[in-house]
Amino acid sequence: MQDRGRDATLVLVRHGETVWNREGRWQGQRDSGLTALGREQGRRAAERLSSLPISAVYSSDVGRARETAEMIAAPHGLPVTLREDLRERNYGVLEGKTTEEAARSEGPWFLAWQADHVRQTPPTGETQPEMCDRVMAALYEIADAHPGKTVVVATHGGPIKSAVFRLLSIPLSLWQLAWVSNGSITILRGTPDLMRLATFNDVCHLEGPAASAEGPED
Repeated sequence: MQDRGRDATLVLVRHGETVWNREGRWQGQRDSGLTALGREQGRRAAERLSSLPISAVYSSDVGRARETAEMIAAPHGLPVTLREDLRERNYGVLEGKTTEEAARSEGPWFLAWQADHVRQTPPTGETQPEMCDRVMAALYEIADAHPGKTVVVATHGGPIKSAVFRLLSIPLSLWQLAWVSNGSITILRGTPDLMRLATFNDVCHLEGPAASAEGPED
C-alpha cells in the first residue's frame, strides 16, 4: 500500500487572462501580458492559496504564468522556480494569429489541423503527445522532489489539461470536451508511482467581476 504521508500535493494554477486571450489569438510559447482582469484573477488565486502551507512555487518561464506565480508566492515569501518544460504547447506559425487570420494565411494544412489537433502539427510546432510527455515528466519530477509537501505550479491551459487527461486515461481526441479557465485551480496528489486528481478547474474564488468569458485556452 502506498505511504500517503509521502504524497505531494501539486496545485496547478492557470495564468490569468491575457490580451491575446481576450483577442482570441493563439499564444503557445509566445507571450502576451495580463489584462487588468488577468491580474485580478491572479490576486484572487493568491488570496485563495495564502493559507495553505506551500513549500515551493514553480512556473512556466513564459511571462503570463510567471507573473501569476509571483503573486501567489509573495504571501509565503517564496521564490519562483522557472521551468521551460511547463510551457504551453508550441503552436509554431499559429502563434499570434486568430483562427480567422490563420484560415486566410496558412493554406491547406490548416484545414487538416482544424479537423485533427492531435495528429496534425502546425509547421515549426510540437505535437499534442509531445507536450503531454514533457509536462508529465516535469510534474512527476516536482512531486518526487517534494514528498509530503504542497507545491504550486503556475502554468497554462494545455499543460493542466494534459495532466488530467493522462491521469484519467482520457483519449486526446476528446480534448475539446474539457475546459481550463483563466485563474482556475486544479489539484493533483500522489507520487510519480500513483498520482490522483483531487480537484479540477476550481473557480469559486473567481465569482463576480473576476470571472471571464471563455476564450482561447492555449
